[in-house]
Amino acid sequence: MILGTFGLAMEHMSQDFDGFINYYALILLLGVPLGGVVLTYRFTTLWDAIKAFFRAVFGSPTAERERLAKNLLAFGREIRRDKALLASKILDDEKDPVFKILGRQVLQKSDADEIESDALVLGRRELSAYRTGERVFGTLGDLAPAMGMIGTVIGLIQLLANMRDFEKLGPGMAIALLTTFYGLILAHLVYLPLSRLIADYGARRAENLGLVADGMLKIARRRPLHELSDVVGAQVDLGASAQGST
Repeated sequence: MILGTFGLAMEHMSQDFDGFINYYALILLLGVPLGGVVLTYRFTTLWDAIKAFFRAVFGSPTAERERLAKNLLAFGREIRRDKALLASKILDDEKDPVFKILGRQVLQKSDADEIESDALVLGRRELSAYRTGERVFGTLGDLAPAMGMIGTVIGLIQLLANMRDFEKLGPGMAIALLTTFYGLILAHLVYLPLSRLIADYGARRAENLGLVADGMLKIARRRPLHELSDVVGAQVDLGASAQGST
């Protein structure tokens, strides 16, 4: 992929400056960093990063938190009333996988310590995709400026090889510097902001998983419903405040 990108970019290399849209720089800066991450990470890791990207861009942690809080209270209420069928229906309707697994354990009357231990394991597994996504897009952010400098050096080599034509000296220099410009734009306006977005979503997802774990433990330990309501309400208010300050 990297070698093919270099070959394709060289075919579009020109000494004529036609503005800020340059196919040589675009091909080089889009293809080589992507080839670099394919060379660096396994395909399963890249797939996790892609899933984390789509969740971070299109997901809503605040709406998820409100839904989880509502379903936790409803689930706890049915458990206290010994309405296992209705509690099971709430689990079937809830799409959060951690909620489902921990809820099934509560229905089976598993030990609270076992539920707490499983919640930690499930949380680490669930959040690993967001750490992976942050790392992959951070790598793209590192590779883009580096590739921009390499593209600039290649352009300068070609420019120096044709120093006899002084009329093309200025345009050639401009084209060479475009790859550095593209690299900085991609790194600081695309890849690194996406890395921070995924990290922020992962942090909010961790808060939501903590809400589920705390709520399920309250239910498993047969604590009064007002305690569950207080914990869920406090965490929802905390999450909303954090969302507002962001």
